[in-house]
Amino acid sequence: MSAEAVDGVTVVVCTLNRGGFLEACLQDLVLQHHRPLEILVVDQSDDVPSAVQEIAEAHADLITYHRVTFRGLPEARNYGWQHARYDALVFVDDDIRCGPDLAGEHLKALQQPGVGLVAGGIEETNNPNPVGPPTGRFDRWTATPVTGFAATGQMRGLDHAKGCNWSVWRRVIEEAGGIDERLNVGAALYEELELCLRVGAAGHDIAFNGAARLTHLAAASGGCRVDKVRSYVRAMAHNRAMLIRRHTAWYQRPVAMARLAALGASYARSYGQPRAVIECLRGAVSGLHDAGQRPKCTHYGAMHRR
Repeated sequence: MSAEAVDGVTVVVCTLNRGGFLEACLQDLVLQHHRPLEILVVDQSDDVPSAVQEIAEAHADLITYHRVTFRGLPEARNYGWQHARYDALVFVDDDIRCGPDLAGEHLKALQQPGVGLVAGGIEETNNPNPVGPPTGRFDRWTATPVTGFAATGQMRGLDHAKGCNWSVWRRVIEEAGGIDERLNVGAALYEELELCLRVGAAGHDIAFNGAARLTHLAAASGGCRVDKVRSYVRAMAHNRAMLIRRHTAWYQRPVAMARLAALGASYARSYGQPRAVIECLRGAVSGLHDAGQRPKCTHYGAMHRR
């Protein structure tokens, strides 16, 4: 493997109908100090705005732009890591802003002995006081992720990262089987969490580097957002049930399933949608079934090797 492959960083940006946000995101990413650098865009949008096209063309040495016909965040991320030029992979959302040291700080943390995946620091514009500490924990009794990614400094031994800002070695995500595309329902909740739990179970350390920091703008539209309450609840229940079956002990599952039922009832009550309880049950049943299958990852046959 060449020194360039070891030292290079590919930043993967998956996008869907968020042209204005993507434009600002790319403006920040092309200013990264780290080199070698690739910015790989996986675009599932209906159209590419002219401003985005102009940035991609002006920085063709940095930006590789892929228009794809499928829809789904897990698929887009699997496509991204398989087409990446470099082995250090940073995943960010399209609705973020960042400083010029993001890529370099992720690589610095990834290069620590035993680290396979890194969670970066996150400022949330719609949640100035995020939960924490602790940072990046998974409560197996309730199958609930604890975030706390607004923390600073560095730490090791996390359970997970948050989807808008994380990095991983290509060999680690490949060994883990990729992101499970069975989680591509609704808003694709917990897709990066479930991957992290598999990475940790395989013996790789998950580190946190607060200096690998960005601001998450949480765009109100586009992306994989779901507007209908019942559809959201069914997808949430499906994906959470997958977490419960795969990543909790048998004696924790009754508590975690009870928590899931309570969440479904809460949505039904809050939105005046009593059928959301039924959708929660249907989603949970299908999720428990899907969790018994091997992770699904489309193989595109285009992985770069240096």
